[in-house]
Amino acid sequence: MVDKTIAFYMITTPIIKRYNSILFLLLCSFTSQSLAQARIEGTVTHNGKPLQGADVLIINSAGTEKALTTNSAGAYNFNFASNEEYDISISKVGFTQFQIIYSTMGLTGDAAKKFKSVSKPVSELFELPPDQPTILKLNAILDKPLLSYYYNSEKNTVDSDESLEQSLGTSLTKVAKLAGAQSGVIEANYKTAISKGDASMLSKNYDAARGFYTDAAGIKPTEAYPKSKLTEIDKLLADADAKSKADAAEKERLAKEKELAAAAAKEKAEKDKALADAAAKEKAEKEKALADAAAKEKAEKEKAAAELAEKQKLEKEKALAEAKAKADAEQAEKNRLAKEKAEAAKAAADAAEAARLAAEKEKADALAKVKAEQDKAVAEQAAKLAAEQAEKDRLAKEKALADKAAADKIEADRLAKEKEKADAIAKAKADAEKAAAELAEKDRLAKEAEMKIVQAKYDNALAKGDSASKAKNYDLAKSSYLNAASLKPKESIPSDKIKEVDSLILAEKKSQYTNELARKYPEGVTEEITKEGNTKVTTRIVVKGNTGDRYVKKETSFGAVYYFKNEATITEAEFNKNTEIKK
Repeated sequence: MVDKTIAFYMITTPIIKRYNSILFLLLCSFTSQSLAQARIEGTVTHNGKPLQGADVLIINSAGTEKALTTNSAGAYNFNFASNEEYDISISKVGFTQFQIIYSTMGLTGDAAKKFKSVSKPVSELFELPPDQPTILKLNAILDKPLLSYYYNSEKNTVDSDESLEQSLGTSLTKVAKLAGAQSGVIEANYKTAISKGDASMLSKNYDAARGFYTDAAGIKPTEAYPKSKLTEIDKLLADADAKSKADAAEKERLAKEKELAAAAAKEKAEKDKALADAAAKEKAEKEKALADAAAKEKAEKEKAAAELAEKQKLEKEKALAEAKAKADAEQAEKNRLAKEKAEAAKAAADAAEAARLAAEKEKADALAKVKAEQDKAVAEQAAKLAAEQAEKDRLAKEKALADKAAADKIEADRLAKEKEKADAIAKAKADAEKAAAELAEKDRLAKEAEMKIVQAKYDNALAKGDSASKAKNYDLAKSSYLNAASLKPKESIPSDKIKEVDSLILAEKKSQYTNELARKYPEGVTEEITKEGNTKVTTRIVVKGNTGDRYVKKETSFGAVYYFKNEATITEAEFNKNTEIKK
């Protein structure tokens, strides 16, 4: 539960308006299961009339916040989650606050899915009195919820706390009496807010100016001047935002151009590699085909030569065999005749020895003649065979020479074709290398031009950032340095500049933070006690002059205690010493 004293002081300062606006834009909504049927449709009024622009801060038991603002009808609405507890704080600058408790504890399971309930509370806010004593008296009344709604599991309804409803009228009557007349203070506060707003506008501190003009509009809602200045600030900030978006668009365009260039370069490299691989593959296939053809042709030639040699060998052997067979036959015939003659001579030898001797010379001469004729015939046959063999050898030699000449011509043609192809491939390669060199040169020139453009944009971004930093426009300075870093990521200057700007922003935020606390809370120590689950949280705001510090003590249910100053860890002694409440 939020401490009511702190919540009351929060509505006395214009900072809460800006705080809730930031919450409205940045804080995420509740993420637990939503129940569209468990709903609050509240109305905020002042003097019985709808109050527009009131801030409605809804906090569940986990500390998750949801910031709403009432519309022209003074209305707001919200869908609650099941099995949760909520603190609802309604406030507006210059007015009292109104606290409501809403609980859906016990509403779970199927019942939650079928449950329907709409609560419509009316919250009356009064203008704040000018003096601190009266505000303290109002605290005594407004330090507790004025309305409470809770889930009734027996009736399956959301009921209102009757005791609070009965005391609501009395409490509001007391608040109304304490608020009283305060026109002089309102006018003084209005003029102060306008004066500070105008001064902030002159120094171009639009956030501060917006806060002062918002304060003025809250003090005197019917005045047109603060509203017109707020409109003017919105336009100035919108123009700055448009320029920031244009810068972001330019940055995105450059990134896309760079991405497209990289993709084109990658595609070109892939195509070049594919062409080179295809050419290499084609060359290898052609060389293999030529080698296979040459090997096949050589094998065929060797086979033909071997077959021819074998054929010639067989023919020669056949001729020799036939000649030998014929000579053997002739010798056999000669031997037969000789045997027959010997037998005849032997048979006639006894009867005609004398005639034998007479006729022996005649027979010897005849035999010599026959032998001479036979020898002549054998010699002629041998000469004929030798001539035929010589002719065959001559023809074989001529054929071998012709085959060799044909083979030499085929080989010469093959070598000529290979040279022609090699020359064509070399020319194509030279042309491709020339084209690649020309393209590489174009790419180099294009990259040089792109680098010059990038350098110019980089220098411009740094100069723009330096100028914005000198003018203390740190958001614009950081955006410019980020742009420079995106243009040249390896450069260290932009990152160093960004670190400097972040340090300046942090210092400025820290200064604003402490100044805001000083404006938001009174001089001295203001204590707030809340619960975060099972942890008791004691917050003490210490204001000295224009400086404020937030000290926090967290006591867990298991006994551990932690101390913080402006979210940094401190010791118990430091906490007690610096937040001692003087009586």
